[in-house]
Amino acid sequence: MSKLRCSPERPLAILSFHSHTDRSFLDDRELALLSGALREDGIANDLVVAVITRDPDGDGDAGGVEAALIDTLSAYDPIVYERVWSPSLIARLRDKLPGKVFIGLRGEHVLLDSAPADIFCDGDPQRILTALVRWLRGVADVAPAETLFRHDADDGGPPRWLAPAPCAVAPPRAHRYAPNLRPVIVNPEALPSGRTFSVMGNSGCPFQLDARENPLYAGTAIPAGHGRGCAFCTTGNHYDGRPNAETAASVLEQIRYVRQHAPDLALLVLKDQNPFGYLTEVIECCEAERLTEFSLLLETRAEWFLRNAARFGRALAIARRIDVRIAPFLVGIENFSQPELDRFNKGTTVAANIEFIETLWRWKEQYGDALDLSHTAFGFILFSPWTAMTDLEANLHAIRRTGFDRLRGSVLLSRARLYPDTALYYLAERDGLLSDAFESEADDASRRYGYYPSRPWRFVHAEVAHFAALATALAERNGSRDMVNLFDALLAAFRDAGTEWRALDIDDVWRRYQTMAPGADPHSGAAALAPASEKLRERFARLVQPLSFDATFADGWRFGPISARPGHVRVELRHAVEPPLVVELVPRGQGPHFQRSRHYEIRAAAREFTAAQRAALTALSRAVTTNDR
Repeated sequence: MSKLRCSPERPLAILSFHSHTDRSFLDDRELALLSGALREDGIANDLVVAVITRDPDGDGDAGGVEAALIDTLSAYDPIVYERVWSPSLIARLRDKLPGKVFIGLRGEHVLLDSAPADIFCDGDPQRILTALVRWLRGVADVAPAETLFRHDADDGGPPRWLAPAPCAVAPPRAHRYAPNLRPVIVNPEALPSGRTFSVMGNSGCPFQLDARENPLYAGTAIPAGHGRGCAFCTTGNHYDGRPNAETAASVLEQIRYVRQHAPDLALLVLKDQNPFGYLTEVIECCEAERLTEFSLLLETRAEWFLRNAARFGRALAIARRIDVRIAPFLVGIENFSQPELDRFNKGTTVAANIEFIETLWRWKEQYGDALDLSHTAFGFILFSPWTAMTDLEANLHAIRRTGFDRLRGSVLLSRARLYPDTALYYLAERDGLLSDAFESEADDASRRYGYYPSRPWRFVHAEVAHFAALATALAERNGSRDMVNLFDALLAAFRDAGTEWRALDIDDVWRRYQTMAPGADPHSGAAALAPASEKLRERFARLVQPLSFDATFADGWRFGPISARPGHVRVELRHAVEPPLVVELVPRGQGPHFQRSRHYEIRAAAREFTAAQRAALTALSRAVTTNDR
C-alpha cells in the first residue's frame, strides 16, 4: 500500500485549466459540482482556475502564470485535476510542489499512461473522492476501490497503475445541487468578461449510429464500448435520457440556482444534445417565474433544429417577450462534402446542413435579439486524412452560399483530431494513416486549440497535404483574417497549377489573394473598395454619433480608415493593444450580420472576437441602429 498521506489542516484544490482562447474548455460545471459536494461532506476546498497563455510544452512562463499557480497551490493538499492538454505542465507543478499529492480524474479521453498523477480516480469522483481524502488524511483505514496508484518502474519504463489492497467500495450518496460558483482565479485578466456555466439536461447523445454498421468502416477493429455516434466524438457512446417533464424540472432548478447565487453568470450552456422535447416548456416556466436577462446556449445537431422548427419558433417567441436569448452554440455542421460526412458517420446530408443555416438566418430576421448568434462556435472539420480536392471545392462553395464563416472562425485551419476511443481513429489505423509525429507543430490541431494531445496522422492525397500546409502559412501571414478569400485563392492556384501543384509556394498564392477585392467575393464582379470621399465621411460621422472620429470609445477604440464602393462601407477600428477590427455596413438583406438597423446590416469581417472587440462592435452597432431612422 502506498505511503501517500495529506495534512488534514490544508484544504483541497480542484484545478481547472483553460487555454488562452477560453474555447478549449467551456466552464467548470462538473468540477464546480464536485467542489460543492466535497464541501457538503465537510472537506474544505477551492476550485482553482488558471488560464495557460503559452505553449505548456515550451520554455519560459509567459506572464508568470505558472509561478502564480505554484504560489497559490502551495496552500493546498491534495491537488485534484481532470483535464490537462500537457502532461509536462503537471510534471512541472509536481517538481515545484514536492510532497503534494496529485490526483487525476477521468476526463473525456482515458489516457492513463500519460497521466503524471500519484493517484488516478477511475470512477465517479463525487462518490469516491471524499473516501480517498479521508484515507489520505488518516481518518479511514482503507483506500476506496476504483482508484489506481502510480508505481514508477525502477528501469525508467512506463509506470504501473495498481489498485489498492485492501480497499473498500465507496457507497453511493446523493448530493444537493450546490455548485461552487466562485472559483479562485489565478490570472483573472486572461479570462473573457463573459464567462459561461453549464446546466445539464440529458447526458450523452441520442444519436447512436454504430460505425461498425457503416460500410466505409468494414475491416476496422473498433473496441467494445466505442464507435457509436459521430466518428470523431465520444459523446455518442452512451445516452442517459429521462422523461421530458423530469428533465425540464431539473434544468429549471439549475437555472434558478445559478441566477440566484451568481447573477453575473448570464451565459448558460444547456448540456443536452437534443433538448427540443422540453426546451419550449422551460422557456414558458422562465416567463412564469420571471427568470430573465440570460442567454441559453444550445449544443445539438443541425437537423434536429429542423425537425423541431415549430417548437423552437414558439420558444423564440416567448424568449423575445421576456428578455431571454437562445443561442445556437456548438452545432455540429462538420463538413459540406457528403463523402466526408459519411466518413464522419454523421448520418445526415449536406442539404440538411445548408437548409439549417439558411433557416437560421430567417429565424434571426423574424425573432431579432431573441436568437443570439454572437456565441456560435459551430463544429467544422475541413481536413481529415482522406480529404480530396473535390471535398475542398464543395466546402468553399457551401461556405460562400451560407455565410458559414460568420458562424465558425478559422474555417481554413480546422483538422480532425484522432483519439483511440473514437471510430475515426480506427478507420485511419485500417488505412495505415496514423503517424508517429506531425509534419510540423502547425499540423497539431489539439495543440493549437488547447486539447489533450491527439494521434498524428497523414493525408492520403499529397496535393491536399501541400494545400493544408500553405493554408496554415497563409493564415499566419494574414493574421487569421479573411479566410474565405484565402481559401478561394488557394483553390484557384491549385486549379491553375494542375499537375505542377508541387511548385506552388506561399508567395504565389499570396499574390493571387492580393488581387482580390478585400472582403468581397472575387467571382461577384464587385468593384474594389476605395477611400471614402469627404462627403461620405461626413454622412458616416452623423450615423455613428455620439461616437466621434476624434475621440476614443469603448475603452480605447478609435476609428481608422474608411473605404467604400456602391452599397458597401468598411471601417477599421483600431486600439493600442487589441487587434484591429474591420466592420462593414451593407444594405439590409437575408445575409449574416451582427446587428441590423433600419437600412443596414452591420457585420464584422472576422468571425472570432476578443471581449474588447465585441464591446467596440456593440457600441458602433448601437449608434448606427439609433441614428438610422
